[in-house]
Amino acid sequence: MYKPSRKSNLRGQASVEYLVVCSALIAALLTPIEDSNNVMELCLDSLRDWYSAFAYSKSLPALPN
Repeated sequence: MYKPSRKSNLRGQASVEYLVVCSALIAALLTPIEDSNNVMELCLDSLRDWYSAFAYSKSLPALPN
């Protein structure tokens, strides 16, 4: 098993991995997939639709017993 001679060789490795993963996620979320919409726009649209349905149902009067 390989053991580095100094720990200073490993500093910053987690930061680089974090940067690569975050960059890949951002690229995946912003890539257009259908009708020039990206995943973030589709999620926001569905969240707006859900909230408007929720607000409408909350505005209805209570059912009688």
